[in-house]
Amino acid sequence: MRLTFLVLALTGLSMAAKPLGPGATCKKDGSMGTCKSNVCVQQKNADTGKCK
Repeated sequence: MRLTFLVLALTGLSMAAKPLGPGATCKKDGSMGTCKSNVCVQQKNADTGKCK
């Protein structure tokens, strides 16, 4: 049980550490990762946006 939690935690951290490149799908709240430029263009009614 502890090993499973540790593996999931490390996987989540490794995914969060990689910034998204230009044109990648993103969310303004950062739940899909952050853009390299820190700019995610998302329309109010859209579920996702694109990194600039």
